[in-house]
Amino acid sequence: MTELDQAIAAAYASQGKQEDINKVYLILLKATMFLPVKKEMPKNTNEGEPFRPLYAVIDDNYFMLAFDEQDRLSHWAQDQISHIDYVEITGRDLIAGINEKVFLVINVGTEFSKEFSPEEIIHLKKIVNKIDPLKDN
Repeated sequence: MTELDQAIAAAYASQGKQEDINKVYLILLKATMFLPVKKEMPKNTNEGEPFRPLYAVIDDNYFMLAFDEQDRLSHWAQDQISHIDYVEITGRDLIAGINEKVFLVINVGTEFSKEFSPEEIIHLKKIVNKIDPLKDN
């Protein structure tokens, strides 16, 4: 059980007490995440983009996956692992770069999977914007 799993379990057990939710958010922002991405970038497209995350569109909603352990990503990908790649990214950078209309699903297929709604992504972006200036001091 990872630190993020423990925080998510505590938040579920407390039925969403704000202090437990905040702990999930802070652990996520500090964590190293493994983000599945397309294996090869086509030439002359998205030249400014270092990678293209995999995503799913379900009922006109966009879902992006991330995992807090490489083994979890590999388990999820199973026999398709050779067709994808991944990047290691901090939760902070993931949140800062994600579109605010995307659902982020952490550790899909595990006992403590967590879906972050677009509203939560917006809230997490606000946290990042408050924390980032503190780093410079």
